[in-house]
Amino acid sequence: MLCIIPGSVSSKMFVRAFNHHKTMLYSFYLLIICIVLYFFISLGAYHVDAKQKKIPAGAVLTNLNHDIYKRKSPLENEPPEAQWMQIADDQQPIKAADDKQPIKAHQGRVNMHVFEDCCGGSLDQLKNNLLYPLFPNVRTTVSRLAVSPQWSNYGLRIFGYLHPSETGEFIFAVSSDDNSEFWLSVNENPENLQLLAYVGSEWTAPGEYWKFASQISKPILLVKDMKYFFEVILKQNAGIDHLEIAWSLNHDNAIFSVITSEFLSLYEDESSLRMGDIDHIPQTKASYDRLLEPIPLSPHPLGENIGEDPRDHIYKYKILDESYLKDVFPECHYKPSYILAEPIGRYEGVYLIHFSSVYPNDYTRQTRGVDDEMCFYSKDPSFQADKGLAAYMTEVEDSDVQKINTGEGPFWQRVYDVKPLNAASKQTTVVANSCRTSGNIVMSQDHAMRIVRAFLEALRSREETRDYSLLRVVNVVRREDQGVGSRYLMELELVGPHGQKVLVSRYVYALAEESSKQMFLCSPKAFNWNPSATVHIIVAVKDQARWIIQFIREMEKVYRATGDKNLNVIIIDYNSSDIDIEARLKKAKLPSYKFKRMEGNFQRSGGLQAGIDLVEDEHSILFLCDLHLYYPVNIINSIRKHCIEGKMVYAPVVLRLDCGASPRAPFGLWEVAGYGLMGIYKSDMDRIGGMNTREFKDKWGGEDWELLDRVLSNGLEVERLHLRNFFHHFHSKRGMWVNNNPG
Repeated sequence: MLCIIPGSVSSKMFVRAFNHHKTMLYSFYLLIICIVLYFFISLGAYHVDAKQKKIPAGAVLTNLNHDIYKRKSPLENEPPEAQWMQIADDQQPIKAADDKQPIKAHQGRVNMHVFEDCCGGSLDQLKNNLLYPLFPNVRTTVSRLAVSPQWSNYGLRIFGYLHPSETGEFIFAVSSDDNSEFWLSVNENPENLQLLAYVGSEWTAPGEYWKFASQISKPILLVKDMKYFFEVILKQNAGIDHLEIAWSLNHDNAIFSVITSEFLSLYEDESSLRMGDIDHIPQTKASYDRLLEPIPLSPHPLGENIGEDPRDHIYKYKILDESYLKDVFPECHYKPSYILAEPIGRYEGVYLIHFSSVYPNDYTRQTRGVDDEMCFYSKDPSFQADKGLAAYMTEVEDSDVQKINTGEGPFWQRVYDVKPLNAASKQTTVVANSCRTSGNIVMSQDHAMRIVRAFLEALRSREETRDYSLLRVVNVVRREDQGVGSRYLMELELVGPHGQKVLVSRYVYALAEESSKQMFLCSPKAFNWNPSATVHIIVAVKDQARWIIQFIREMEKVYRATGDKNLNVIIIDYNSSDIDIEARLKKAKLPSYKFKRMEGNFQRSGGLQAGIDLVEDEHSILFLCDLHLYYPVNIINSIRKHCIEGKMVYAPVVLRLDCGASPRAPFGLWEVAGYGLMGIYKSDMDRIGGMNTREFKDKWGGEDWELLDRVLSNGLEVERLHLRNFFHHFHSKRGMWVNNNPG
């Protein structure tokens, strides 16, 4: 037995050890208590935070068809307290520029980063900025995807999550001034972004979603109870600034509407972060730090008018045999009220011509001339000259932003409602003639699809075509006879019962209908186009060797692409001294040609008439043209289907290129006053008397208008359309043929 004597060394060591053991035991108990308290405090904080600010675990429970069109921005589940966003080094709060008040951070908003002092209107200029995308001047939020800060030389990056309220196919659209892009991920992961829509090298009016093909996305399937990361980029230079992202369900009569707060949520709450905190900022395909990487070329083409369109290669389609369409449509009498029955005054015909409209949009509108663009918009009945394009936007109240109107921007957090603006569908012949960038009048989708449905119903009424279904609307052309009816050229790609693809290309007529009545189509009597008619391209020349060679190369290009054997080239040469045209033609890869040498001074009318006289088949088509042209490869098909023997001639409008422009980067003005390029059947040309070689023997200029007068006076109608990829090259007058009467 061990005995410890009080006061001894052993007793002191025992007491010291016992006290140390007690201290460790108390510390252990205290640690356990702290851990338990921390657990309960954290759990309570998480519960409160989730209650106040959590994103729903699915779509917002709302009816898209109803709520997507709301004008207000209801902000649900917002926290009771305002939270401050921090800025840079001095930790001062960022405030909205137009209200100078703290900003609330909550769901129903998305992140917006602002990059100021960034010049130019190109997105490349923004993306190549060394501060982009990690170091914005301002980090804030907005409650809907429609903004107009009323500032200049800046870029915006808006990102967050999109919450669809139902499962279905959605179509997105973007409108902006200047350039913009809309990217959407296939899920909530920013790494899976895809570019859906953009405004490339130019700009649009507010809500104008149909100016460029690139503005509207293909249908995208979105699933309820999922969230999708998205990103929007805007670059603004000067002038009116705006950005709208809209969506609609993929239905025939769906209407685009701006995406509002009930479908949005933040990617990151930045209210407590310093501007130097950048690790949370997503780097994506759309926006990433390019400091150490080469700069790629812009993915956007210079113009939509050089983009692909099914009409450009329509000659490749196999046409459905005419026997399948026999008796599908009842025959009807066709004599439009605008057909003349008596002669008209000299040069009066140009004022009687009306343009036809097309569907889908063929993007023949030229968009690079700012002054002429405003001419285009100002013809819209709703345009307000004193407000300009800003009149198309209506500011929407945001309850989180206490606005103080200072009278000048920037207003980073102001949001807007913007109604869809389909300016092309509001066009008229007056606009087309007065605004030389306007391009073709575009038929509304609603009207075009009514005709398409009526056409398909007629096909299904016959056993031979009952099993054919619509694959694509390639082309619809409408010539309206006001208050009487309309003629349509219907070109639809169909798929047959065995998977074979064919093209229906046929004229039909419809009386002016009441909207409540079913559309009735008939076949206009003796109004059919001949897909095998020979087309003679006729040109008169003198001493223009390089342009003559280029013309022959253009004809070779058309023949090489189409393989069309019913193409004939006719050149009338006024004794050129700088080229042996006949020798050049013999080497050319053309199906056929004719050549005639003339003596004396150059005569356009006389030369064209000499070419006309070489054509023996009166049931073939003449195309009277000029030398300095770039032809689309579908030119022969286009001439054939718009020329109807005894009924109609074709006068396509050519785009006159500006100096420095080219077919690869075309910009210029449509030559709406010129009628020198005309397709007409030989029999019709003979009937109206041919070219006026008596009055225009030693001069040219006005012979096209005089010919147009006689075309109209003889009861022929004129199909007038802007033709895609049909250009008149810029050239000087030096070395040109002498006009003895230039006046």
